[in-house]
Formats: sequence, structure tokens, C-alpha cells
Amino acid sequence: MSSNNLNISSYQNATGTIEFSLTSDIMLHYVMQQSKRALKGLVCSLKGIDPSMVKDILVQNPIDLNALQKETVMDLKLLLNNGEILNIELQMYTDKYWILRSILYLCRAFDSLKEGEDYSHLMPTTHFCITNQELFPDNPEFYAHFLLMNTKNHIPYTKNFALNVLQLNHTDLATDEDINNNVVYWAKLFNATTWEEFKALAKGNDAIEEVGDLMYTINADDQTREILEGQRRYREQSASQYTAGFTDAEEQLMPIIEEDKVIMANQNATIANQEAIIADKDATIADQDIALANLNLLLQKYKDKYGEI
Repeated sequence: MSSNNLNISSYQNATGTIEFSLTSDIMLHYVMQQSKRALKGLVCSLKGIDPSMVKDILVQNPIDLNALQKETVMDLKLLLNNGEILNIELQMYTDKYWILRSILYLCRAFDSLKEGEDYSHLMPTTHFCITNQELFPDNPEFYAHFLLMNTKNHIPYTKNFALNVLQLNHTDLATDEDINNNVVYWAKLFNATTWEEFKALAKGNDAIEEVGDLMYTINADDQTREILEGQRRYREQSASQYTAGFTDAEEQLMPIIEEDKVIMANQNATIANQEAIIADKDATIADQDIALANLNLLLQKYKDKYGEI
């Protein structure tokens, strides 16, 4: 955000790039815990339900911007209508183990029993991942829904344990249902990188305009921006270290792999030569067997004509 924008009072007059948008997990967490209307709208879109079905929604892990640490988990954990657990996660950086981690987060959220409680108190739980990464490059999809399911007849084992993945980079694959449930609208809000884009989307929507003001307030506050910048650098450094580690390992292992390929090729060639030798010997034995059979035949004819030798 340019310096002249720091003196204005509302996001409505802000211009240019949004330095920290909704794709910042701190931003999303803070904005949603501050704006219940926006949170309700996001949840209803992700779940595909009418807003009238939401009687109450509680953020179970609110954050304090002044007490954040770089390693703080920013997932948004919610309790819907006092009977359903929702977990919303942003995944904006490369993570080789994202699938395993998301399953672990879902399991932890589902395991909500207190000591002594019986299993009837377990609540339906859904983990929502919002990402701009290619998590499933061979099977791209805008909004995917996963359940534990019978692989033969596709009957769900349970509908109380679910994981949904919203891929922001595949709005072109959105279905009519995604559009009607405003999932595409929310994806555009997440993808908005300038105040002009965001204002065009927020126009006439009081809840999103409230989000815009909250976003602007955080972007305009020097202390909060330092916190967000520190978190971003930590994430980027972690992602870079992972990439560098993978590259280093690849560079170190490639000569070994190539050498193993040469050894394997030589071994295969040796085996092929041995098989050829064995085949030649088998052919020689076969010829000898034929010659012996012919000799036995002649011998039998001689015996039949002249008697035993």
C-alpha cells in the first residue's frame, strides 16, 4: 500500500495493491473473528447451506494480534449451531505433506470428546482447505468434497467426517452449484490483489464492505503489518528451505542414481548374454536328443530284422 493511502480513513478510498489480502492466514483469521456476518457468509458458501440454517457460529480459537508467534497455527476452528465442528485452513505455500497434515488436523478436530464422555458426543466435523496450489495436478477441480467411502458401491462410511478442498486457481472449473452457492464469489474475494478489484466485488454487500474496512485497518497499522510481514517471511523461508533441500538432495543423489542405472544396464546385458548361452546349450542338447532318438530308431529296426545283437 502506498504511503498516501495510510492517511485515508476507509478502504473505499484505497487504491493499488493490497499488501495483505484474505490469502494471508492471519488476515483471514482476524477478519472472520471480527465480522460474524462475513464468517456466516463464508461458512454457508463452503457448506452449501442457506444462511437461515445458521443459528450460531463460534470461533473457538480467536487470535490476539499482539501475542502471535511465527509458528502459530492459523487454522480457523469453528463451532456451528453448537453441534458441528468446522476447520478452515489456508494453504498458500508448497507442502509435500499437506494431504497427511490435513488428515491429521481433521482427526484432531473430530476428537472433541472430553475424558469420560461417550461416543455419542462426537460432532460432525469438516476440514476446509482453501489453496492456490496444485494439490492434485492430474485431477484438477475447483471445489472437491471428500468422504470415507466404500470403494465398490461408493456408499459413505459416514458423512460426519469430511474434507473439502477449494482450489482458487481453478475457478474456470466451477460448477453451477459452486456459482449458486457463492463459492466462486468468495474465490474472487480471495484472489483479489488490488483495492479496485475488492471494491468492485464488495459493492452493495455490507458484510464484505465490513471485511474491506477490517483489511484496510490492518494494512494501515504499522505494528500489525510488521507481524504479518514476519509471518509471511517465515512461511516463504520455510517453503524455500524445503525447495532448496529437495534440490540439494536431487543434485547429490542424481550421480548415484545414474551410476546405479549403468550398473543395472550392465547386469541386464550380462544376464541377456548368459540367457543366450543357455539358449544355445539348450538348442545343442535338443539336437543331441534328436540324433539319439534317430539312432535308437535305427537300432530298433535292426533288432526287429535281425534279432538281438
